[in-house]
Amino acid sequence: MRDVIIKAKTTTSPKLYRDFFKMYYKEKTKTLTFVTTVIGACLTATGIWSYINRASIITCAILIAGGVMLMIYPRFAYKRPYNSVKNNVITTSFEFYGDRMIEINDASREEYLYSELLKICETEDYFYIYHTPENASVVDKQGIKKGTPEELKALLNGKVEYTVKRTAKK
Repeated sequence: MRDVIIKAKTTTSPKLYRDFFKMYYKEKTKTLTFVTTVIGACLTATGIWSYINRASIITCAILIAGGVMLMIYPRFAYKRPYNSVKNNVITTSFEFYGDRMIEINDASREEYLYSELLKICETEDYFYIYHTPENASVVDKQGIKKGTPEELKALLNGKVEYTVKRTAKK
């Protein structure tokens, strides 16, 4: 086996899980969020219009409440899965070679060829390395022990189908 180019270790935390689920669900529900926002705005406007035109107060309240819920709910859809795992602590080690990465934790040892990876999403603090649309490895930039985040980005760039740059909102 060739030498390890980059080594990293990630220990999950509530912040890591929150950042991951927010990003994942924002991407996954992008179209749904747009559609529900438009429908919600229409319902809210209809409720206000109905109130102005002396419709039943109950009808107006239902239209406005339904519209507001449709506009807000998709933005918080990540909270249920996040709350179910936020306190799970897992430490994972990563080894990056020229053609593959190896992920090791207490439960398993997985090897992924770069050509099999779906995409990389980078935030200010993490690299999310997607194996499938629903499965990702999370590499904490602070946990890179051999190499640097820039070297990891350079190693993965061009070997993976998509490289997406994201900046975390503070």
